[in-house]
Parts: sequence; C-alpha cells; structure tokens
Amino acid sequence: MAFGSGVLVASLAYSLIEEAFKMSQSILPVIIGFVSGGLAFTIANYYLSRRSPQGNIRHRKKSHGTEAGGGKDVSGTAILVGSVMDNIPENMALGISLAIGGSVDLVLLAAIFISNFPEGLSSSEGMESHGKSKKLILLLWTGAICIGTISSAIGFTVSSYTEPNVLAIALSFAAGAILVMLGESMIPEAYEQGGASIVGLGIMVGFSLAFILGNV
Repeated sequence: MAFGSGVLVASLAYSLIEEAFKMSQSILPVIIGFVSGGLAFTIANYYLSRRSPQGNIRHRKKSHGTEAGGGKDVSGTAILVGSVMDNIPENMALGISLAIGGSVDLVLLAAIFISNFPEGLSSSEGMESHGKSKKLILLLWTGAICIGTISSAIGFTVSSYTEPNVLAIALSFAAGAILVMLGESMIPEAYEQGGASIVGLGIMVGFSLAFILGNV
C-alpha cells in the first residue's frame, strides 16, 4: 500500500499535474481541476458511505473480520465497492494520458496495478470465507474491471475532442481525486498495517522508483 501510494504520488505530480500545466500554460485551470477533483471524490465517497450498509467506505480496508459489524463478507464487499470508487479517477487519468501522449503511461499503469492488487486479495478472501462462490466473486470483480475500462474510455473520449484548457482541467481533476483517495484510504491503511516507519520508507521507495522510470 505505501509503495503503491508513493508511485501514485509521483505519477500524479509528474504525469498529470505537470502535463496539465504544460498544456494550459496557466495555473488557474490546473487549480480548478485539482480542487474540483478532490472535492468530487470526497463528496461521492461520503455519500456512498452514508448509504452503504457496510458503513464508512473510506475506512473499508480497516474492516477485517467482525470489526466491520458484519463479518468478513461485509469487509470484502466494502473493499470491492471502495476499490471501484478508487479506480474511477485512476482509470480516467490513464485514458486521458493515452489520448494526450498517444501511448499508455507505464508509470501510472504500474501504480494502479500495485495499489489494487492487495485490495483484490483482501476482498476475495473476505467474500469467499463468508460462503460466496468463486464464480460470483469473479463476476463481481469483472464488473469492477468493466467500470474501470469505461472510465478510461470516457477519459480518452473527452480528451480527444477538447481544447488544451479543458484537458488541463480534466488531468488535474483526476490528480486531485487520486490524491484525496490516497489520503483517505491507502496511506491510513498502510499505517494501520505497518506503522509509521514502514509507510514513510514505502512511500519514499515508490516515489523514487516512479521518478526514475519516468525519466529513463
């Protein structure tokens, strides 16, 4: 989690925010998109947490066993729902970067994979231990992947037919949403599992590796 967070921070800083500023040559569109993305993710996450029977989705990954109030099935389902929420801005950013650069941003792609792999394992284990069939679990995750793919397609399509300032807002919007997601879920979860020292080192290593890969 900490390593993936570091990779994502580097990716949004150098692949999204920097690219957005280069396109617009103005700070205003970048700030508008960045703040809007963070607020949008926070509001959507809060709304879903209020409506979800599993409780606060923002703290879904802390819900292991019976702590979530409904057993491992609740934890697994909450992680799945939360993962879909996290994946929307990440995959939109991937689609936007593809439209702008003509190729997939490998650093961002790696960051998305690294950050979602442990979520998939935890969610699947929780749902399977509560009696859900492997077929149903596979079907649910297939749906989550489809939502991510649609998000990428939306990001790609929107970016293909808009002017530079709008593209800058779209890129920074995704960056703001990702940064808030890191602060609300991934980094706190990493801290809960490994402590402050591990989190700090993991973020540093992830950031460093992403920076190296992005400049080689």
